[in-house]
Amino acid sequence: MDDPTLLTRGTYDVIAARFLENRRDRRAIVPHLDAFAAALTPGARVVDLGAGPGFDTVLLGERGLRAVGVDFSMGMLRAGRREFTGVRIQGDARRVPLATASVDGVWAKASLLHLQRDDVAVALAEVRRILRPGGVLFVSLKAGNGAATETDRYGLPRFFQYWTDDALDAALDAHGFDVRRRTTDQGERDEWLTRLARRG
Repeated sequence: MDDPTLLTRGTYDVIAARFLENRRDRRAIVPHLDAFAAALTPGARVVDLGAGPGFDTVLLGERGLRAVGVDFSMGMLRAGRREFTGVRIQGDARRVPLATASVDGVWAKASLLHLQRDDVAVALAEVRRILRPGGVLFVSLKAGNGAATETDRYGLPRFFQYWTDDALDAALDAHGFDVRRRTTDQGERDEWLTRLARRG
């Protein structure tokens, strides 16, 4: 398939309800949510890019931010609409349906990992476009090398692009992001690279 993102979107449309139940526990990311919110002013407008059912969109709102959820999968957006209130938009991270310089922050937790490396570059250019100067980006990606289409978790295919520290930092630098905080987190199944950065 030329664009594995479409295959992955189809999987998320089908598994959305199961994903919602499997990912309810957000305790592990609280330090990242707090650091992101602390880097912004109260009332700042932010985008939860790859919002899924809307877990983090709500948590961002609880931290005094005006959050909008954007996700490529309509099934995921629908799965959380009753439980996780707020504005949600179907959209592709490579063509974010928001105006230039219209937001103060972008939260991209475990979302850009479904894009091929060249498409991540396109997405980062889009993030830079929609962010105001000095805006804040949080991004997390799976650590590793290469890419794979996995079926073990849900029995349906999802594409993953893996990243090294050097490759992630180089991609952010190439798009004018100044990294302020780096962490490597051990998840349930994978190691995660996280970055908090500002648009230069």
